Amino acid sequence: MNRAARILMLVFFVATGALVLWENAHKPRLLVLHSYDTDYVWTRLVDEGIRRGLAGTSWMTVRRHYMRTKKFSDAPSLRRASIAARKAVEDFRPDVILAVDDYAQKLVGRYYVDHPGISIVFAGVNGDPAAYGYDRAGNVTGILERKQFPAIIEVLSMLAGNKKGLRLAYLSDPALSGRCDVDAARCCDWSPHELVGCFIATDFGRWRKKVRELAGRIDFLLVSGYRKLPRRVGERGFVPPREVMAWTTAHMNVPVIGMNVFNSRDGAMLSVGVSPYEQGETAARMALDILSGRRTAAAIPVRSASQYVVSMSASAVRRYNVRVPRVFEAFARATDNFYP
Repeated sequence: MNRAARILMLVFFVATGALVLWENAHKPRLLVLHSYDTDYVWTRLVDEGIRRGLAGTSWMTVRRHYMRTKKFSDAPSLRRASIAARKAVEDFRPDVILAVDDYAQKLVGRYYVDHPGISIVFAGVNGDPAAYGYDRAGNVTGILERKQFPAIIEVLSMLAGNKKGLRLAYLSDPALSGRCDVDAARCCDWSPHELVGCFIATDFGRWRKKVRELAGRIDFLLVSGYRKLPRRVGERGFVPPREVMAWTTAHMNVPVIGMNVFNSRDGAMLSVGVSPYEQGETAARMALDILSGRRTAAAIPVRSASQYVVSMSASAVRRYNVRVPRVFEAFARATDNFYP
């Protein structure tokens, strides 16, 4: 190979490398910002929905950041999580932040309301978007997580043989999402049944006390969040969720009904939860519309959850000797949410 040919080959490789670097530097950038971590099943399932929504796309750069706020709740830790996540935003300079669950909005998203170069797509938001300034923002859209109370009421009626006047209670941990769900439950019309109360337990001792108080007074106990229960107030670390559910089902003389799909994995008899797949997939498609230039965030209406998933624990059904319609078991098995 002569000198001229070697020079031409070198120029070709340099130009090709420069083109690749330029294309990568100018690809649209999407930051998926999770409030929690992948050890939380909800986060894994939302991520699966996001992957479905982004399937077949290679023209963008995607990065993920997990804030891990399910593992702590003290103010210094939340402040550090906020600073680290905002640094990730500044370093990556995304065109769109896909922010999942309320802490991602509270600790990060609200700082980028009406940012000239960043759009926000939220998912898994239990609270009021106005709390984060999203109601007046021109660069925000997303999908709300709203517990499927009408579906839960129908399920409870079917489990009780269409009996009216069931007495229900809702018990939650003090997590941000739990407090939002409690507010929503209090505003729901539970007729023809009666919601005797919504309660927040700040630690495992208070959770146990409330379960004992409710035993014998209600027909069904509703739960959703119990992953942020310290053994005592002020103590770092939380009681394992399966330990909480095992104790609850052992001391509650009526069925425990979950409002998150993964509650039955922990031991709740039946669960009717918002579809995490819908949350992730819908948000991902909104982000694609923005990144492709098809629509701006302001032109995409905010949506609310419309799909839910049923899960079931067969051992809990046998314990309470409840007749569960076969369609529920079929649904749970079809979605891999049936537990022996």
